Amino acid sequence: MTDPLSGLDALAGRLADIERRFAGLHADLDELGGTATDDTGLVSATVDATGGLTDLTIEPAALRSGTADLAAMVLAAYRRARAAASAELDERAEGLDATLGAGLTELFGKPGDFAALGRLEEAVARLGALDARLPRPPA
Repeated sequence: MTDPLSGLDALAGRLADIERRFAGLHADLDELGGTATDDTGLVSATVDATGGLTDLTIEPAALRSGTADLAAMVLAAYRRARAAASAELDERAEGLDATLGAGLTELFGKPGDFAALGRLEEAVARLGALDARLPRPPA
């Protein structure tokens, strides 16, 4: 089993790396989004990172399709744009969820290893100290 202090130092390094990557992702959220068209190419939708519709373009020829077909075109373009935005967000956030867990078993032992409780308490204290150093959002 790994020395708790060296393991916590490695964990702190991973946390700092995740924090840097997350800050970069957060800064990019305003630019992140997706644009797509329906099958006919007559309707185009653009969404932001949250999937909110930010632009919708309907070519005049689409208006001749009738309300039900036009609604289907709009929904198809919107859904494709959301999928594109989601894929871009997933690509940029890749690894942020898995990086932290790597190596924790060596540090804290396997589930049911109660000898690891002391190491866990020490880790929680160190994580609390790291948390106190993190920037806070403005009040």
